[in-house]
Amino acid sequence: MHPGEVTTDRQALGQERTSWPASMMERLVGLIAADYQRPIGPVVIALVLTTAAVLESGRSDGPFAPGLALALGLLGTAPIAVIRRFPAGAIGVVLAANAAFVLFGRLSWSVAAVIGWLSALVAGPILLPRRWAARAVALTEVTVLLGVAGLHGNATPWDATAAEALAVLAAWGAGEMVRARRQAAADQAAAAEQVRLLSERELMAKERASIARELHDVVAHHVSMIAVRAATTPYSVPDLPEPGRAALAEIAEEARTALTELRIVLGVLRSSDGAPEAAPQPRIADLEDLVGRMVGAGMDVRISIAGQVRQLPSSVELCCYRVVQEALTNAGRHAHGSKVRVELAYAAQAMTVTVRNSPRHAGGSGDRPPGLAGFGLTGLRERVALLRGELQAGPDDSGGFVVRAVLPVEGES
Repeated sequence: MHPGEVTTDRQALGQERTSWPASMMERLVGLIAADYQRPIGPVVIALVLTTAAVLESGRSDGPFAPGLALALGLLGTAPIAVIRRFPAGAIGVVLAANAAFVLFGRLSWSVAAVIGWLSALVAGPILLPRRWAARAVALTEVTVLLGVAGLHGNATPWDATAAEALAVLAAWGAGEMVRARRQAAADQAAAAEQVRLLSERELMAKERASIARELHDVVAHHVSMIAVRAATTPYSVPDLPEPGRAALAEIAEEARTALTELRIVLGVLRSSDGAPEAAPQPRIADLEDLVGRMVGAGMDVRISIAGQVRQLPSSVELCCYRVVQEALTNAGRHAHGSKVRVELAYAAQAMTVTVRNSPRHAGGSGDRPPGLAGFGLTGLRERVALLRGELQAGPDDSGGFVVRAVLPVEGES
């Protein structure tokens, strides 16, 4: 074995030998503190100490009468039963009762009352605010020192006074140690929770970045190709009719709009806090352009507005736009050829958006391809729920389909 290892082992052994009293004291205090935390722990302690105080109260060698010694012994032990519910009152009564023993009847002071006295001093820093606990210890020390004055013939030897003063400091220090350990454990738990939240946030950021990459690589690529092909086709086909050129131009414009909004979504996903980048978001005023594009695509769409038109919070206006956009998209996809009516109703405390389409024509396209599930309405419900609104979507009595969103308006922006 290497000499350095022997020296290290001896040092460790020496530290262990010199620290066993402190370790034993720490375990004892920890046991008492844990017992205080159990609902029945203080009751059991008080019951044991009270029983012992009653048995010791019959001693005839003390200056107090048996009845007075019994009363003070009960006051010095029984309040421990409610120390968790009424810590200030219980500790104050226990210390006051034992102070009477210290000042006027030390020989009548039972062992049970002494234990209750020290238990209250230990519990002070644990259960009371630090300022109150410090005052209680200071007053107790003053009481112990006054015991030397020999009030009521209660003379105390100096060595007993010194031992009691040290016992008071030791009990208070033990309570402070337990309080410090609990505070350190609470701080450690809070730090661990903070680390966990930061780790989860980092994982979410990585996942969002991964989703953003997938969207960019797949969706953005194909939408970009649609825009490029729609814009260049009129040049490669010179004899293309004018209606075809107009349709391709509209397709290219829609693709570019989709790319712009996709870039906003990608910016949100890539940002660390999930906040959208500074980019213009659609508002209710942009619905006219949306309806115009739908009409240009062959849909029969009309929009009507009721109430006093005013500027609403940006989140409400964006949600209204998305509701109309999704409803018109679904109507064009599943009820092509139907009549679509968009109704905007401004009210003092709410904004109502209704999109209603008539039953689709017999020759129109309607059903979703088998096995393909849409998430548009689900996303709308989530978006409306974030604003504490309500969304209803379903068929009406005439066989058409109605989407209605009611959004609370808390203020203007």
